[in-house]
Amino acid sequence: MDDMIALCANDIQAASAAGKISLEAQLRAYDLLEELLATPDGLENVAADDASAAFRKAYEAAAERLPELFDEAALKAEMQAALKPLKEAMNETRFEAAAAASLHEFAKATFETWQTAGIFARRRALRDLRDRAGFRLESHRIGNYVAKTYDLMNEAQSRFAKAQQKVFAADMTYKCKAEAYTGIHNVLFGRKSQE
Repeated sequence: MDDMIALCANDIQAASAAGKISLEAQLRAYDLLEELLATPDGLENVAADDASAAFRKAYEAAAERLPELFDEAALKAEMQAALKPLKEAMNETRFEAAAAASLHEFAKATFETWQTAGIFARRRALRDLRDRAGFRLESHRIGNYVAKTYDLMNEAQSRFAKAQQKVFAADMTYKCKAEAYTGIHNVLFGRKSQE
């Protein structure tokens, strides 16, 4: 925890020099605050160490400027830019899942046609299914392709769900809160935020 506190102290100094808080610094501060709030029992020793003293010095030197250094819109825009490749991959898998579901529905309709229609309608339906499926279908095994397209649909939906979970896991815009450094200072040194 001392390393995180020291990093956050360095982040405050870097933000003062750069004129803004970076996304990485903001995420570190939020994570540190969460960790401090989760382990309140051991804070007596933490508040007395060198890292905490360095944090206090950096915080108090920049306390007046912290609100202007924090640009929530810029941080969220940077997070969205970082999420863009993951969202694009998720959208691709979404389209693949929709296409697989559509193919499965078409295979079911073709199977229904195969069971109830005449020979010309059956051949036309099978030819259309072959064109859409992209793989060879044997006319005497049409029922197996309903099952095969069902499996393809499930696999595509599973890939979409995994891509969606990656986006949700990587989206940390909720950590872009202005009070992170003040919260760390308050937890470490037991002071209420100044109005």
